[in-house]
Amino acid sequence: MKPTLEEYDELGAELCFLCSRLSRLVCLIGQQVGVSKDSYKHAREAARSLDKCKSVTEDLMFYHYPGLPREAITIFYRHPKNPQEQE
Repeated sequence: MKPTLEEYDELGAELCFLCSRLSRLVCLIGQQVGVSKDSYKHAREAARSLDKCKSVTEDLMFYHYPGLPREAITIFYRHPKNPQEQE
């Protein structure tokens, strides 16, 4: 299945927002619970995994649409906004 560019834009918006929120959560857990605790390590791993998901999805978009200009990376790397507030 090949998502449309509009669907990739929606995926990008969601992933940017979630990555931003998860990064904030990792920082809060580290500050309030401690970076040596398991909860911090799990949150950090979740953030890395979600970042990897974003990167792989971006690569797939460029595979599906090889003619896209390089500026299309802003679909996955932009200022994070709550996608539900944009609707």
